[in-house]
Amino acid sequence: MALIYISANKSGDARMAKIISEVEAYIFKNKQVKIQDLMEVFNLSESTVRRYINQLIKSNSIIKEYGYVTANVTDNLVNIKARISYLSDKKIRIAELASSMIENGDTIFVDSGTSHMHLAESIRTKKDLTIVTNNLLFAIKIIDSDLEAELIMIPGSVNKKTISMTGGAAIRFVEDIYFDKSFITASGVSIENGFSNRTFPECDIKRKIMSRTSTNIALVDDTKFDKIFPFSFSEFSFFDYIFTNMKPNEKYLTYIETMKTKIIF
Repeated sequence: MALIYISANKSGDARMAKIISEVEAYIFKNKQVKIQDLMEVFNLSESTVRRYINQLIKSNSIIKEYGYVTANVTDNLVNIKARISYLSDKKIRIAELASSMIENGDTIFVDSGTSHMHLAESIRTKKDLTIVTNNLLFAIKIIDSDLEAELIMIPGSVNKKTISMTGGAAIRFVEDIYFDKSFITASGVSIENGFSNRTFPECDIKRKIMSRTSTNIALVDDTKFDKIFPFSFSEFSFFDYIFTNMKPNEKYLTYIETMKTKIIF
């Protein structure tokens, strides 16, 4: 099973295809969604939502049950593709902003976040980079590009949920590497719990990398704020920059300022 792709030759069809793709990505991200929630999140009528759902059902992408729909996830790669598509406009904006931090000749680390698939596009004009990553899909993206860079893939155990390398071997590998900049993502950000993640193995590699980096850079879209996940890996003060797609509320702006961290949106 694959994500649905709808051919669109007219602007109206293109817009519809884009919305359907976003609806599909939202369902995959949340696993199970009420039809009413889709109406509210995407500001669509019930008839429109049901029409889009029917198209996704025909593609075998989702399963419809009474009052809600469920992602028809048959493998982790499908789920990752959905996460990459979800909120892509926001992620592209963040990636474009963050790429301005990278200078020719830098040694950088890129973690397992899906935002980095867009970062790969934004750094195509950079030269003489050394890119270290545990993100398998990002590595493939770089290999397929014409970017002038040395790519180093961190070894270790494959985390199937994130399609990334983690574990003791990954930690040991980076112990002797010094990074100019590291680009780190998070599942959630909160004043109470700092930066947190859904999975524990990812936290270990993030902490180790950040301890070996001159400039730590967080990439988080606005939906990550006020979210707490089980495994915390960093406080705000350990990041030099936070890149996001829109201005956070005053509570966060004030707190981030006290942490001597710069936020860019």
